[in-house]
Amino acid sequence: MKNKELKEVMIFFIITVFLSLFVFWGPLALCEVPTIGFNSGAVGPVWAIILFMMGGFVPSITGIILTAVFEGKKQVKQFMKEAFQAKIGLKWVLIIILTAAYFAVSWIVIYLALDGNFHYAKFLSVLPTILPLFILGPLSEEYGWRGFALKRLLKIVNPNIASLIIGLVWSVWHLPLFYIVGTNQHEQQLLFFTFMISVTSSCFIYTYIYIKTNQNLFTAVLFHWAYTFFSDAAHSSIIRSDLFNVLEFFPALLIGVVFSFLLHRIKPILKTTNASNAT
Repeated sequence: MKNKELKEVMIFFIITVFLSLFVFWGPLALCEVPTIGFNSGAVGPVWAIILFMMGGFVPSITGIILTAVFEGKKQVKQFMKEAFQAKIGLKWVLIIILTAAYFAVSWIVIYLALDGNFHYAKFLSVLPTILPLFILGPLSEEYGWRGFALKRLLKIVNPNIASLIIGLVWSVWHLPLFYIVGTNQHEQQLLFFTFMISVTSSCFIYTYIYIKTNQNLFTAVLFHWAYTFFSDAAHSSIIRSDLFNVLEFFPALLIGVVFSFLLHRIKPILKTTNASNAT
């Protein structure tokens, strides 16, 4: 069983990263073709924007197709519904929103401590992007990262290792965005190293919430949505400096360690759950 799950996850990772680096985003980055950014508007040709958008849906489309291949076409319909099972309770909604907001608040605190002048009106200016971000982020990715990959990795390795693996692969998948004009990663001059720390640390949060809500995929969608929105709002008003770049990843690393500890504590619960499901 473990060999089967490992094979399926490896196929998902290889296809997803290959399409990002060599088919959709990589060529745009290599040829320096501008595309689109929600904060700056369309800045590139239509064909480049279409290619960029298609690349963003690769994780979910790959996860859905592979689900049909490995579990059968009948399972796809149920799989598609998982991202919309929104009955998770007010407690988890608040935990998810506040945890996502933690990242933005910590970055703003660091920026203010470095004598930066943060314009809070930016939070209002990015509000029009909140609905597009739901589709071009959570829905375009979470069927793959959590719905397909995490679900299988949790049957092979412990939650912390699963989180680390997805975090590293997910970061590499984003790599071309740092070289494509118009993307948030490029326009906000984010450093890939700090981005990787933040993304990988966030994966421990995704995994914890996913497990504690009985593998409810909507929780991953909601956290992804909130995290992306708060991150865009915070970074849009921050003028980056070398010192800020150095300090930026510490809050993410800290909360990643906290959730890693929480995941370590619930490992026996996960094993019990898997065992009960198998009987």
